[in-house]
Amino acid sequence: MVSTDRVWKVAAGLVLAWAAWGADTALVVDRGLPQANLNNVSGAARSNVRWHNEEQGFLGDNFTIGTRGEQWVIDTIRTWTVPGLHEVDPDHLGDFFQDVRLYVGASGGSLTPRASALLTPGNDEASDANVRISEATRGGASLFDDFGAALRVWQIDFSSLNLVVEGGVPYGFGVWGIGRAIPGGNGKAYQWFNHASNASLSGARQDGADGMMLLFDGSGKALGSFNAQGNGWDKSSDINVQVFAHRVEGRQARPDLARE
Repeated sequence: MVSTDRVWKVAAGLVLAWAAWGADTALVVDRGLPQANLNNVSGAARSNVRWHNEEQGFLGDNFTIGTRGEQWVIDTIRTWTVPGLHEVDPDHLGDFFQDVRLYVGASGGSLTPRASALLTPGNDEASDANVRISEATRGGASLFDDFGAALRVWQIDFSSLNLVVEGGVPYGFGVWGIGRAIPGGNGKAYQWFNHASNASLSGARQDGADGMMLLFDGSGKALGSFNAQGNGWDKSSDINVQVFAHRVEGRQARPDLARE
């Protein structure tokens, strides 16, 4: 027979756990798509740009949630990609890429894959329901001007992450996918391009923007930082990202991502 005292203790424990983990998620890092000075019509004031790593690897960036002494649980990370080429713009992200992956880790160090999903041609459904792909341009985002070619912008939402992080501590992230072979491309594959923007010209919140991006090899090993100014563009930029999270109240949990 189970004592009523023990039952009460179990119930109390569940209530405490709910208090710590049951808070509503909120947008805590807003470095979303730029809303002003878009495309070549803006001339030297253009704010939007896309980037890929010319080497075997990917570009990333960082973000910070809250303040020191707090703990947060990251629920969703959202980024955007512009996969098209001047000659062709895919109808589906899976037409160009075999998969998509999210890497997260302590800023300044290597990143670890935290979510991934396989993609199929002719389809926007990912193999993992927690990875949602949608065409941002259908939702009102502007087409991306690539030297006169109007390209679609795709949004990727990685949800149900449940990553415990420390407040006030920067964390690095990166999103990329393995490209499919380009028809007639002599063995070359499609490159993953992350949507980025110059903070001061974006006309929208750009939380944590510092004008620096991060370089990683294919395993997530940190290779240093990258400033777009003077390295392919005339100004600095940051990868656009939104982070949705809730604060941990009461019981303290061990962070999933180690501090540098």
